[in-house]
Amino acid sequence: MENLRLLIFSIKLVENITPDKFSMPETEISKAEILDIALSEFLKSGTQSFTIQELTDLTGISSKTVYKLFGDKMGLLKACLEKHYGEMMVDLRLLGEAATDEVEALFGLLNRVSQLEFEINPKFYSDLNKFYPQLQDDLKNTLRGIEQFFLDTIESGKQQGFFVSTINNEVSFIAMQHLYSGITRGQIYRGLGLPNQKLIANTSMIYLRGMCSAKGLERLEQLNPTL
Repeated sequence: MENLRLLIFSIKLVENITPDKFSMPETEISKAEILDIALSEFLKSGTQSFTIQELTDLTGISSKTVYKLFGDKMGLLKACLEKHYGEMMVDLRLLGEAATDEVEALFGLLNRVSQLEFEINPKFYSDLNKFYPQLQDDLKNTLRGIEQFFLDTIESGKQQGFFVSTINNEVSFIAMQHLYSGITRGQIYRGLGLPNQKLIANTSMIYLRGMCSAKGLERLEQLNPTL
């Protein structure tokens, strides 16, 4: 009789348990850690290949949690880009601080950005420029640090005699930006069959030469005699 009571009690207990109570708990992981993993995979595989399902497999969280935190894949990518641009800004500022002069700082900045885009993470940046140009534009505030670094470097270079004193800092920044985006987003050079670094040498770097005074040109030739 006692065994029968226990059996009935067990059946009732099971009936009162909802399916959620049987589910395995999600892996405990912070939002920052999720972003680290997602950004690493985006950089490695590109924006199109990496999926929400792959993120859940890597982190142990559910897709429901991903959508709750980021809204959708676009939201996840935007959060990753904000993080990436922030880290890139720190990297570029350290690069500028390590430079011995303003010409070396701008020369190093152009080289570093092109290296990231065309050598280290080419698939990632190619996807961004092809599928998400508007998203990059929407994150301009994140890139304000790069713009200010560029403007401050030009002004300091003018004061030190490396750049022509009459050039307009803002115009120079916008011109360099459009020359670069003409390579990464535009179609105007596609038919030439030239590698991207060659295109940069014949556009952005030529503009940098035009900004330089005689003193600046001498320094630029020390950094790269082929320019």
